[in-house]
Amino acid sequence: MRTHAEGQQTTASAPNAHAEGSQTTASGLNSHAEGGNTIASAYAAHAEGDTTIASGWASHAEGTDTISSGNSTHAEGSRSRATGVFAHAEGYFTLASGSYSHAEGSTTTASGNYAHAQGLETVADGYYSHAEGTITSTNMLAGVHIMGKCGTANMLPNSWYLANGINPNFPGLAAAILTTGDVKIDGAVSSPAADYAEMFETSDGSPIEPGYFIALAGKKVRIATAADPFIVGISSAKPAFLSGNAELSWPRKYLTDEWGRTLYHDVTVPALHGQNGQVVVPEHIERQPQLNPDWDPRQKYMPRLGRAEWVAVGMIGKLLVRDDGSCQPGALCKPGDNGYATAATAPGSGYYVLERTAQNRLLVLFGSRFYL
Repeated sequence: MRTHAEGQQTTASAPNAHAEGSQTTASGLNSHAEGGNTIASAYAAHAEGDTTIASGWASHAEGTDTISSGNSTHAEGSRSRATGVFAHAEGYFTLASGSYSHAEGSTTTASGNYAHAQGLETVADGYYSHAEGTITSTNMLAGVHIMGKCGTANMLPNSWYLANGINPNFPGLAAAILTTGDVKIDGAVSSPAADYAEMFETSDGSPIEPGYFIALAGKKVRIATAADPFIVGISSAKPAFLSGNAELSWPRKYLTDEWGRTLYHDVTVPALHGQNGQVVVPEHIERQPQLNPDWDPRQKYMPRLGRAEWVAVGMIGKLLVRDDGSCQPGALCKPGDNGYATAATAPGSGYYVLERTAQNRLLVLFGSRFYL
């Protein structure tokens, strides 16, 4: 048996073990203990620093009072613990107890498999969850990401949360993006643009450039004329809020009820096994939207805003519109024959002209009719 012990009160008791420093023990095959009061008790383990223990197979503990007890784990810093297989704990008083987990910072816990906790007093206890910031928790929800200060994920798994609590006794959330696609914000949404718009399909399939008064043609739209009794809006170049765009996927990807609400069903997700056959994510029930059988994932989807036959129509707010040169700021305008604005000189209603921005372009207030 080839061992090597050097220093003060060191012990190398396993084949090919190496102990050095003061009061160190290398009792695992091919292990290495160095520093002061360190123990490397497992195969190929390495303990260094002060009062560290590497008891997991091929584990590594370093720093002060750290323990690496899971196989192939790494604990570093001070009072950190890596107990889950392939886990990593670093910083101060951190715990990585989930398989393949990572805890860093101070007093953080990553107890869910594949979880990551960072910052101060954060807890990532859901499978493949992530907690960061200060005093945040994933609340056992899988796939959750929470950041900020003093808050807990509290709605759906596989979602994003922003915490804004005052202290642990008064937690809070400022925003959430849910796996359903819903966005919840406890505050204002701001934009340099100044109109609300909706997407409409053009009646002839041709594109409509920004700055035209728009009229309805059934459920589709066209450039307005002076004879149109109802003006739906003005074609918008950059809306502050755009509705009906279906930006991320085909709008009928999922089945809905008669009111357009997405239909969901419970699906049994099989257990996920590791390389050695161990269960790393157990079988569980997951609520999922029902796919439309008409949806073809092989077809590339083009959002409506990128297609010629769709146009964003500003319906409320400050909008730029083309004009024939007759309109004056502080006065009213109305649609002309070619969709351009023209001065509203006769008694009746029109749209208020805020300013002229170019020789043939106005900024008007749309959404309210003004009267002469």
